[in-house]
Amino acid sequence: MDLPTAWNLDDKSIYLSVDSSGLRVNYEGLGESEKETGVVRANNPILPYCKLFYFEVDIIDEGKNNIIGIGFCEKEVDLNRMPGWDDGSWGYHGDDGNLFCSSTSGNPYGPLFSTGDTIGCCLNFKNNTVFYTKNGINLGIAFRNLKGTLYPCVGLRSQGGSIEVNFGSRKFKFPATTSNDVGDELLKNKE
Repeated sequence: MDLPTAWNLDDKSIYLSVDSSGLRVNYEGLGESEKETGVVRANNPILPYCKLFYFEVDIIDEGKNNIIGIGFCEKEVDLNRMPGWDDGSWGYHGDDGNLFCSSTSGNPYGPLFSTGDTIGCCLNFKNNTVFYTKNGINLGIAFRNLKGTLYPCVGLRSQGGSIEVNFGSRKFKFPATTSNDVGDELLKNKE
């Protein structure tokens, strides 16, 4: 099986458009209610045998209200709900800096993110953890005890919002998968 390489054009909300490269996503709605949330999943799941999987999302335009979530989810998750709001879904949101895991109530995690920022997400199947980066700064462990068949995903509900993903087809802006980022020492220091 293949690893994620682009967004799945057939696995997205009607509120999103994906460009011909399969990497850039634009929000097409007004973003006035939760019902206008749009999520897109990657074309392939992340395979645990790869041990580490890292991807970056460039925030091209935060849009009107900066509601952008970056994360991962199972195949069955609703594409009209932000990453992390439903079972089988996890996300880090730019408008409040919170983490969401199977709940619409977030937990404080990191800084807000907006236009010009690059958010990295690393799934570490060696120790079943996830961490995010913002502009190359490791924000610490976000989630533990990964389970299921997981797909990278991004959610938007911000008029004019636009992001672009890098699944590794080009050099990462902020490589985050060094031994310092994923070793046991990090787990002890970031808890």
